[in-house]
Amino acid sequence: MVSNIIETVDYPASMYHIFVGVYPNDPDTMNVVNELGKSFPNVHTVVDCMEGPTTKAQNVNNVIGQISRFEALAGISFAALIVHDSEDVVHAYEFLAANYLIERYDALQFPVFPILEMPGFGNFFRQLTTATYADEFAENHYITMVDRRNISAFVPCAGTGFALSRSILEAENWKDILPSDSLTEDYLMSLSLYKKGIQLHYVLDKLPRLQRDGRVRNDFIATRALFPNRFKAAVRQKTRWTYGITMQSIGIRDVFTKEHVPLSGRYSFYKDAKSKLVNLVPVLGYAASIYCLLSVFLNLEPMYLNGTAAYYMSWVVFGLMVLRQTVRAYALYHVYGARTMFFGCLFPPLFPIRMIYGNVINFTAAVRAFRMRLQSRKKAKMAASGSKGRTDAKSSAQEKALLSGAKSAVSRRIGKIRVAWAKTDHEFLTINQLRPYRRTLGDTLLAQSTVTAEELDGALKGIKEGEHLGDALLRMGLVSEEELMLALGRVQHIMYVPDAVAARLDIRIDEDRRERLQRLRIVPLGMEYGKCFIGLSNTTKQEHIDEYREECGCPTENVYLSEAQMDAWLSGEDGGRREEPFESMALYEKGQILFEQLLLIGIYAEILKRSEPEIREHMGLVGSGEIYSRAQKQAEDAISQTPAGS
Repeated sequence: MVSNIIETVDYPASMYHIFVGVYPNDPDTMNVVNELGKSFPNVHTVVDCMEGPTTKAQNVNNVIGQISRFEALAGISFAALIVHDSEDVVHAYEFLAANYLIERYDALQFPVFPILEMPGFGNFFRQLTTATYADEFAENHYITMVDRRNISAFVPCAGTGFALSRSILEAENWKDILPSDSLTEDYLMSLSLYKKGIQLHYVLDKLPRLQRDGRVRNDFIATRALFPNRFKAAVRQKTRWTYGITMQSIGIRDVFTKEHVPLSGRYSFYKDAKSKLVNLVPVLGYAASIYCLLSVFLNLEPMYLNGTAAYYMSWVVFGLMVLRQTVRAYALYHVYGARTMFFGCLFPPLFPIRMIYGNVINFTAAVRAFRMRLQSRKKAKMAASGSKGRTDAKSSAQEKALLSGAKSAVSRRIGKIRVAWAKTDHEFLTINQLRPYRRTLGDTLLAQSTVTAEELDGALKGIKEGEHLGDALLRMGLVSEEELMLALGRVQHIMYVPDAVAARLDIRIDEDRRERLQRLRIVPLGMEYGKCFIGLSNTTKQEHIDEYREECGCPTENVYLSEAQMDAWLSGEDGGRREEPFESMALYEKGQILFEQLLLIGIYAEILKRSEPEIREHMGLVGSGEIYSRAQKQAEDAISQTPAGS
């Protein structure tokens, strides 16, 4: 998951950090994250102060506290925090979207869509449980959440793929951001924010992607993950959701709260609170439906006599079911496509198996949540009266059985009711399964609105043998050199530096090296902690990059330049510098900012027409220490060697 973020996310690597919370009694995971940290300087291990497993909220809160320490030691300031689970597939443009929106909203929630195989008759029953998640999340995150956002109702947090602004973190003093004593800490956190007047802004944005058949489909900026595919695992997870949301976090009393909550918010409270009862109704309705169907073929007394109020009400209920399935079909079509919509809502017609099976899961989870609630109350009463012994032990054992898999000592206390937190077992994608989520050059050009789908399809069909797509687009006059280099850089994680910015870099080339560099089409730009930054153009060949790397004997980091700028540096008498160097060059030379950050400062200053100090402050580069050498090493050591129990 971490490697996939770094290799695919369209965001400067020097402008985000990944903090991974691990437990001191989980050395295998700790070793994996430590190895990632050796390869990627922006990945950090955060050892929990408690042995695991604890709750997710406790672990995340510990990470947030250590991020605050990291800021102080490293001299940087983060604008936002984005939380993800370890099985998530993070969209390539999520960071860009969050970076843009977090200045307008204090909290964001991106859609969560379960990963589903292309459905068919062969795999229909094999992925039946996961498919029920896809149906429910598509309807909820494509329609319901959008409606709630638009009417200023309560938008609940989904537990992953959500962002919090710095102002929220500071308001809570970087402590206990998530309520660690709740089974659904995400819902309770967003509810608390909503009652304070802070609503999660739900983000449903999409980008075009070109398929192999030349068609363009919408790709939502969403979190995707594999969800449980076993009945028992799904029931256990939904039991926790039902109990945590409807029995811990919210109730009918919230509908009539005296707090300053709009009517739309109170209505959303009602919708959430009643779900524990609503989940019990469909299965009872199925029993009535079966009787009605049998009465058509057998000589049974009709349940609803023709012409009675109950008879007409049954038709109303039938119509509501069809309407609900139509709404779900609409959502599935737009999120997953027509094939998934067919198997989700029309197979078989008027009696869709996936909907019925999903309602059975929800019914079972609701029953178990009610049992857990009753047993917990019984346990609390016995504890209050001083009764202990076998009954108390039996109640505790039943409670743990209901949420099997929870081994944590951390729990939720409601009055004197203790409820264990259960982790959901997830599957993880392989490298091959992750490939479809990576953006191509064509996808990026479409997202930039540089070319249309028809132009791109025509270019793909008109490519000559051995020609790259970018060269074909240039030859056909569909893109400019700058547009192509910018798109290539976004796909390959190579920054493109415009001429106006590159001309202000203080680059000088020795005469004895000029001829060789002209042949290679490479310009050395600078060194940073044993790594050489080199400028390339669209005509620079990979074998020449390999040759230069072997000669200099160190790793290289590529930067894209225009052909004109390359020629200016490789042949110009002044070394290609036509303007005064950046003021921030001095900070780079002192090790206070990274080379990539220097380029970003120059690009933003040029585009926004603002001073470099203003840009640096806005970027969060507020410190004066050597953040990626001495101070960052100190910060990393501080957060990765926290002893258990401290």
